[in-house]
Amino acid sequence: MRPADLDSIMEIEREAFPNPWPAEAFMHEMRQPHSRCAVIRAGGPGSAPVAYICFWILGGEMAINNIATAPARRRSGYARRLMIHALNQAVGEGCEDAWLEVRPSNHAAIGLYRGLGFRVVSRRPAYYSDTREDALVMHTSLKGRETG
Repeated sequence: MRPADLDSIMEIEREAFPNPWPAEAFMHEMRQPHSRCAVIRAGGPGSAPVAYICFWILGGEMAINNIATAPARRRSGYARRLMIHALNQAVGEGCEDAWLEVRPSNHAAIGLYRGLGFRVVSRRPAYYSDTREDALVMHTSLKGRETG
């Protein structure tokens, strides 16, 4: 992800989330040493991103903060590819655990995360400020996990 991608990323973000991150949040993430941001460009190098992920690697753990795919490109495997990329990077950097929060109503995301080994470990009541919906906290162990 690079600053020139922000227009495309913001379009995806606004379509994907009822309470989207502002552009400044993405800029902040791109500058942080513990933050990693990646995109998929379906049209090859130089084309606009169709999916992105932002995650942290900090203290031997990985946290997925934001992941989205353009609505017209969903169900194409892009989110799975980004998650695998992020998990592989975390393993490569010595992380032992990965965490994320997800809305209980986001069945597609929950299915993706479960398919990658994540399990619900707790619930955060009224976590999302826009709807007061709870968040499911999901975790997977990266110990002994192979990259690839």
